[in-house]
Amino acid sequence: MVTLRDVAERAGVSPAVVSAAISGRSGNVRMSEATRQRVNEAIRETGYRVNHAARSLRTARTGVVSAVVPKLSNPVFEHVIRGIQDQVSSDGGVLMLADAEWLTPDSHLLTRLAARGMTDGFLVRRAQLGDDTIDALEAMQVPCVVLAGPDGTHPSVWVDDRAGIRCATSHLLALGHRRIALVGGLQLPAGRSDSRLLGFHDAFAEAGVAASADLHRPVGYAHPDIRRAVTELLATEQPPTAIVADNVTVAPAVYFALAEAGLRVPEDVSVVAYHDIATVDMMWPPLTTVRMPLREAGAQAARMLTTLIEGERAGGTILEGGAELVARSSTAPPA
Repeated sequence: MVTLRDVAERAGVSPAVVSAAISGRSGNVRMSEATRQRVNEAIRETGYRVNHAARSLRTARTGVVSAVVPKLSNPVFEHVIRGIQDQVSSDGGVLMLADAEWLTPDSHLLTRLAARGMTDGFLVRRAQLGDDTIDALEAMQVPCVVLAGPDGTHPSVWVDDRAGIRCATSHLLALGHRRIALVGGLQLPAGRSDSRLLGFHDAFAEAGVAASADLHRPVGYAHPDIRRAVTELLATEQPPTAIVADNVTVAPAVYFALAEAGLRVPEDVSVVAYHDIATVDMMWPPLTTVRMPLREAGAQAARMLTTLIEGERAGGTILEGGAELVARSSTAPPA
């Protein structure tokens, strides 16, 4: 049977470091991210598993972590789920997944799970659940991490959306485009800043160019709405020469609307999408995207949840940097 000491020897660290990496609590143990990754690799190589039967007797915990995601079929969020699973599995825990679309407003499923002691904590996406559900969990003193940018209220972890959209927009500006549209995304309530829109304007400011206020269309992510928004933009007196899709999942609707208007990508209109998935290579032309460290965000969110479960406090975290432009064939200088 593989022991904690076996893992420590494989990783070249002390058992105390392995214990801290597994629990997510550093305590008096100093540990770099490289060391943590080395320990996690040693855990995978040795097949070590935490004995939750014995551990739960000491902690009164289930070893189960619950994640509520926008859609289990969402190819972007798949990367986040993999990161969560990597971390939870290396901690010897079990990940329970739920699709936010399964939850009706009056089901109170999450609070019922918490009240029955069936899970140690939750990882949730605010946009799908709303603050009321998150507030209810926190009122029950149930650990909860929001998979979104910091709001000053809830513990949270997410990628730098502002930097991601800035990267996409800067790419188009560098090609010479000036009439650039940002399509998709949510219309946020008054008082809540839109990090993606801020990134869009950051790129224009850095280029010393004025952004056109009439080219932002926060119409959500439904394909009919995206198609309608692009069609309306193309009918304006000065249509865009380039489009930033707020999420790669809506890119097919952008392509469809352009083809329907008799326009070619990228000869007539360039397109770049935020986030990256494997199927964009199968689009024609292959889509230029911005790849973000979503898997790392999922793993870090799981670690933060462990910190909360252990009774420590946590705030809001943005994974700085990591925006990577993946240039393919859908962008070119304006005609």
